[in-house]
Amino acid sequence: MRKFIRSKQPMALRENCDRWNEQWVARCSASTTPTFSWYQVDGKTARDHILEALRNQTQRHCSFCDAFPVAGVTNEPIEHFRPKNQFPSYAYTWTNLYYCCNACQSAKGEKWDERLLHADSAEFEFSRYFEFDFTTGQIRPDPFATDPDQKRAQVTIELYSLDSSHRRSNRLDELRNYDKNSEIDRWAYRDFVGMGGPRQF
Repeated sequence: MRKFIRSKQPMALRENCDRWNEQWVARCSASTTPTFSWYQVDGKTARDHILEALRNQTQRHCSFCDAFPVAGVTNEPIEHFRPKNQFPSYAYTWTNLYYCCNACQSAKGEKWDERLLHADSAEFEFSRYFEFDFTTGQIRPDPFATDPDQKRAQVTIELYSLDSSHRRSNRLDELRNYDKNSEIDRWAYRDFVGMGGPRQF
């Protein structure tokens, strides 16, 4: 997870989010299995109105694992941090919406834990919660962090499956190819390659 600053709320949400949240709350109240689809305004879905802003605030990297590129490789899902069926009043709330890759969204699904970290929170710093093993690609809670911070890191790793064997392998592949003279935002797993590369394998 790489810290980022949340951008201003797009106008379509600013003008409509309260109404859309109320509509979604009503749909959830009327059905135990409501089907979510983005509401529309001005001939475009809310998703279309906000996607570019979400992309830009993370330089088109996944907000959770920092995979890149997301576009062209996945279908660019928008992650509802607080799941929209459990927290329907947050379904269109700007601060609950994140640019995401398919792997992170599929791993988390509808799971929720109040300890879950998000990289745009004021107190978030990667080194406060996590550490990498640059020989294996592993991400784990920082053993020197406080017990509550270690637990928050572990919950986040588990819910987004950040330490799967596939993710470890992808990090190592990126580190092998990393060119420190190139723009860091062109690389996936920027904290990993920036802290660990270049290396010889």
